[in-house]
Amino acid sequence: MGLFGRKGGDSSEQKKVFKCPHCNMTFDDKERMKRHTRKAHGEKGGGDMPNVNPFGF
Repeated sequence: MGLFGRKGGDSSEQKKVFKCPHCNMTFDDKERMKRHTRKAHGEKGGGDMPNVNPFGF
């Protein structure tokens, strides 16, 4: 019946892992990897949200 078994125990389904090109950190979400790269390594690339600070700090 499987009432107390693990859910999603199928080994054929694997999560996609994204790796930071600068350090060897891994992320399960591409957006998290992009955010990490932008914040930790100072890469510009977040063109989807404009800077709302008029002074540019």
